[in-house]
Amino acid sequence: MISSALSSTVPGLAAFQRGLAAQQAGRIEEAMTAYRKAIRQNPGMAPAHFNLGQLLRTRGEYDEAALSYGAAARLRPNAADAWLNFGAMLERVERHHDAVGAYRRATECAPEDPTPSFNLGNAQLALGDFSAAAESYRAVIARRPDHVEAHWNLATALLALGELASGWTEYQWRWAKQKLDPSLRFPWPRWRGEPVAGKRVLIWREQGLGDEILFATCLREMVAAGAEVTLAATDRLVSLFARAFPGVTVIADGNWGDQSFDFHAPIGDLPAHFRKHRDAFPLDAKFLTPDSAAATRWATRLDALGSGLKVGICWRSGLVTEERVRAYSDLEAWAPLFAIPGIHWINLQYDDCAAEIADLKRRFGVTVHRWPKEDLKNDLDGVVGLLWNLDAVVTAPTAVSSLAGGAGIPTWEVDNGGDWTAHGGERSPWFPSIRVVRRPYGTTDWAPVFHRIAGELETQRVDGAGR
Repeated sequence: MISSALSSTVPGLAAFQRGLAAQQAGRIEEAMTAYRKAIRQNPGMAPAHFNLGQLLRTRGEYDEAALSYGAAARLRPNAADAWLNFGAMLERVERHHDAVGAYRRATECAPEDPTPSFNLGNAQLALGDFSAAAESYRAVIARRPDHVEAHWNLATALLALGELASGWTEYQWRWAKQKLDPSLRFPWPRWRGEPVAGKRVLIWREQGLGDEILFATCLREMVAAGAEVTLAATDRLVSLFARAFPGVTVIADGNWGDQSFDFHAPIGDLPAHFRKHRDAFPLDAKFLTPDSAAATRWATRLDALGSGLKVGICWRSGLVTEERVRAYSDLEAWAPLFAIPGIHWINLQYDDCAAEIADLKRRFGVTVHRWPKEDLKNDLDGVVGLLWNLDAVVTAPTAVSSLAGGAGIPTWEVDNGGDWTAHGGERSPWFPSIRVVRRPYGTTDWAPVFHRIAGELETQRVDGAGR
């Protein structure tokens, strides 16, 4: 207990103690006022800077929190927690280069603690420095072999580098991340690469719709290996996959009844066996074909719009969280595309987007055609019928990208740098019709992405590729 006499002789200490008491009682504004007073009276009081940073962080005032944590770190240069929090706030405000420096300092302060190395890897991943990120994650794993997030993020780094064999090995940690054991889902053995000629194999869906479409491209290799394959797919994909894979029995997930199989495998296991290097991807990846009635319906509608390119757009995921919002561009950034004359823009956004489309009309004078009675989320036969009648697609990395790629439609994917499925290239080896246009790593600047797409789209328009 600090005596009142001592409190009166140490500048700022009394204000700091009042702030601490208020913080513990949940009186946040009072605590912040007291800490700021303590800092005015004693700028070298590191705990006041640190505690103020904590409160600013909880309020979402990340720039100010970074300043407070930075001051605490400089005043306590051997305090790993100050450097860690400083780095975290720098990342929140997209200052990843600076965050790398803060995390490196934290690793020096606490060399046995895996947390600084893990955070360092995350900052390096955000900068697109995948080799350095992989090294950082391996440093974590050396200290904590069971560090699930480090293994999972290492998979992302390796797959983004195109180091596929080792990347798919780490990709198995997705199950530990979900706290699931896929081997226990069925009474049959999980397939781990054994010969499958003459064997009945159940392949079952996992993860999101886009990944399911991506990994389904490996089914042909399973059939070619002699397996009798049953695919348990998302309901919305059953008819599309049935047309795509005539040698596969396609059922809705859960509809295997009392059938018996020799093996089962989650669909995300297949790339580890059939996509170990870039040369293992088939040159012709177009495999999704529309129902003829859907294709005809959309052809009639789009032809009625007249001549000019018909370009589909999807600008975000339907699942919106604070973290995911940061991965998608604001529609304001799409302005260079909307300035191109003679293009008919077609909506591919599959959730409620009427207000956003109306806003585009007001701000840019551009019409994005949509047919509200069409269910672009659940009627994927209809979506593929629409895609087949488009000249091009511009999309965020959502299931629309995989659907367009699987249908072989020229596609620009607007990427924040987080899509590892291009494996280090500018074209997806899964779907070569997809060009991945990345935002410059470590920035929030989307302008280079859309100026590039606009230039290439203008070239396509001038070349007369429109219907």
